[in-house]
Amino acid sequence: MPRLLGFDVPTLQTIVDHGADEAIVAMLDVVPDAHWLKLFDERVAALKGELGLAGVELDGTSILFFGSIADSRRLATAVSALINAINMEVAGHTDPFQPTAP
Repeated sequence: MPRLLGFDVPTLQTIVDHGADEAIVAMLDVVPDAHWLKLFDERVAALKGELGLAGVELDGTSILFFGSIADSRRLATAVSALINAINMEVAGHTDPFQPTAP
């Protein structure tokens, strides 16, 4: 299962241009398998809505988050919780992911 290694946070913009802006990148230690990716895809929509993200993409060991988020710590906390919840479920624990409160 992938572990979160850290984040690369560029200068955040007030207005998001999904095609031109740099993403906030969550770096994983390994490429997630198909089951992990399926769970991620099922749960990331709630995170996108909660944080007002314009887009989320996976690229190998990187998860790219596009959005004008003023509070990158909040994003980091939510992404860490999401990754941990998915890993717990893959490991056999069945508690569904609950996004962190704002």
